[in-house]
Amino acid sequence: MNTRILDKDMGIMLMEGEELLLDAVPTSGFIYYALVTACLTIVGVVVLPIVYLCAKQAQTRFRYWLTNRRVIISSGFIGFRVRSIPLERVSDVAFSRTFPEMLAGIQSVIVRDMTGEAESGKVLFAVENAAEVQKRILEEVQRVNSQQNV
Repeated sequence: MNTRILDKDMGIMLMEGEELLLDAVPTSGFIYYALVTACLTIVGVVVLPIVYLCAKQAQTRFRYWLTNRRVIISSGFIGFRVRSIPLERVSDVAFSRTFPEMLAGIQSVIVRDMTGEAESGKVLFAVENAAEVQKRILEEVQRVNSQQNV
């Protein structure tokens, strides 16, 4: 059996027959986003160096993969959380640019599964070219759904 490891530290591997289509990490705007968000609070200005260090660490834990079967999202800054969403369960893919994201010059992609929830574990923060990532995921969802209807 030939398995491919996506992230050795987190133990994320491709399943048999699964192909990697997209491998993404947050842009450097991710750190600016954390700093901008911290600056928007009075307490945040005082702890700005700590926020910077936490954001720098978190940036190494945020990774996003699109395969021919699922979207995989890892996140965290001390520990980590890995969320795998099968493409046939994806109900919506949107991209957003909140006020702090706008100030940081980033966009995020939100992947909703059939539960309709958009909790933080399903957000691809600070992706480069969010509209293109959204389109790519939706194309794969459509491909998978059309194969199931045949």
